[in-house]
Amino acid sequence: MSWDLIQSIQKDTDLRLILPFGLQLRVGDVISVARDGTFALEASSQSALGLPPGTPRQGGAGDINLMRIAGDGTTCAFRAAGTASTLFPNLPSAEAGFDIAFKSQSSWVLALLGRSLNSLEEVNRFRQPIIDAYLRGVWKADWALVTSIATAERMTLLASRSRNTNVAVTISGTAVPEAPMEVKLTAGATITATNQQITQCITTHPMAVACTALRIRDGWFSGTEVGSLEFARTSQDALAAPHAEFWEDVDDLGASR
Repeated sequence: MSWDLIQSIQKDTDLRLILPFGLQLRVGDVISVARDGTFALEASSQSALGLPPGTPRQGGAGDINLMRIAGDGTTCAFRAAGTASTLFPNLPSAEAGFDIAFKSQSSWVLALLGRSLNSLEEVNRFRQPIIDAYLRGVWKADWALVTSIATAERMTLLASRSRNTNVAVTISGTAVPEAPMEVKLTAGATITATNQQITQCITTHPMAVACTALRIRDGWFSGTEVGSLEFARTSQDALAAPHAEFWEDVDDLGASR
């Protein structure tokens, strides 16, 4: 998945997907971000800082559903059971499904059911422990603290890697034709045909799918060789700094590499 696609989905839905898919992050985890936008789990706030994340604040009851179609010329058409695919006419037609056509590169279709959000309480209480951990050599300047996790009951994400990509999807027979698009597209979706490689993530059980993470902005860390008196002054400034001057989104570092 490209940075352009990651940012497109985040801009349209406010979801920063957890990559690689299936990485089970929790609020208070410590991560790094690679050049391709994938995360690596480095530690937890407990193991790296000696500070437990506490009880996350719940910001949703799991009743938020989402359906988005993005990309010039992208179409996502439902076909009832017994209806032949318009993109792949030779496919079996006994089961219901979708015909999805991506005309442009990095277009996508996202359906999500039952999103809930858990967030870290009082992120500023981590400032001093992170600075102290950096001085001890157990924290790296490009590490970030996971501050919120979005969990979905089910999710189907399909994205094109090249132009003129066609995809046929079969869904479970339990999805009724009158159901909302996001309900049908997450009802046991299976890719049955495609003419190009695609990016896909199809989940059938509750899973962490997106997150936010903050890192300390460049310039706040003093090197371990700096004298303690100089660092003490820098530390006090850091603790008093406004949120936006001290913290930045983890992707602000990764996307610029």
